[in-house]
Amino acid sequence: MQYFNQTFLAAIFLIAIALTSCNQEANNKITKQQHGNTTSENLDFMKKLNGKYPYEVKLLNNSVLKKRLKKMLGSQYDYMKNIWEVQSPIEINNGLFYAWAMQAHSGGDPSAVLMVDFNKNVLYVGIRKDKQEKIYSEDGSDAPQKIQDWANEQ
Repeated sequence: MQYFNQTFLAAIFLIAIALTSCNQEANNKITKQQHGNTTSENLDFMKKLNGKYPYEVKLLNNSVLKKRLKKMLGSQYDYMKNIWEVQSPIEINNGLFYAWAMQAHSGGDPSAVLMVDFNKNVLYVGIRKDKQEKIYSEDGSDAPQKIQDWANEQ
């Protein structure tokens, strides 16, 4: 009987360890998935795009960028995408991403500028429509000087 009790207790102990181990493994997977989702909202993938044209890399169709732009711009995202026709090559300088595009045959009105500050992981957009410029900032901060210069050029 004593041998049976020891065997029974050992079996319960091993089952408890196995269940605890499985739970810990499941919790680790959840933590990795949550961390992965946070990281996936980061715009660092854009750092490799210097010199490329936005249409080459389907920039405005990227799911991370698109989600963040839609959240910031609302219905203006569709407007921006519709006028994003004649494009300049992407520039990346001093941690800032810059892309510009205009509607074909418009002379620059309408047009749009997209900027990213990689250090802050913040998006900025400038949209020119009917000789009026509206500048959007994802976190409410002042836009980089390059967007201000773009807004003042016409």
